[in-house]
Amino acid sequence: MKSVIWQQGIEPKNMTYAACNQVLTLFFDETGERYTETSVRHLPIPNWSGNLILTNPSGDDPTKILGVLWATPFKDDIVRVAAFVIHSEFQGVGLGSLAWNRFVEAALDAGYRRVQLEVMASNIDAQRFYQRRGMAVEKHLEGYYKSGLGYMMRGPLQSVNE
Repeated sequence: MKSVIWQQGIEPKNMTYAACNQVLTLFFDETGERYTETSVRHLPIPNWSGNLILTNPSGDDPTKILGVLWATPFKDDIVRVAAFVIHSEFQGVGLGSLAWNRFVEAALDAGYRRVQLEVMASNIDAQRFYQRRGMAVEKHLEGYYKSGLGYMMRGPLQSVNE
């Protein structure tokens, strides 16, 4: 577990076919949502330090993607988290917090002050994670997820150093 690390990822449009399929499988296995290669490749995720992937460099497959946190400039001083998912084997051990803190520092350094994201209404653990970081549900999203209701959450970017 010690060798599992968050590192800067590449833009989804530049991912290999194998890497893209790993992300698609990760989303399906962890959320039940099915996306296409085209939809992943067209996510407007820039090459910046707030674009993270989780890997295990000393594992059986050092290139296997075990998690992603993808964020993109949205509008004004808002950065939008477009995707945040971690393989179930690596949930609940602080890796989500590590990624979030790294993302927040990158976003603050880039001049963003607020964050927005969408989350499944059924994903109570994720909602609590975001609420602990100052976010609140601002809107119900009917039909956003194939599997049911979603929420749009927003809040301030809060540095762990504050």
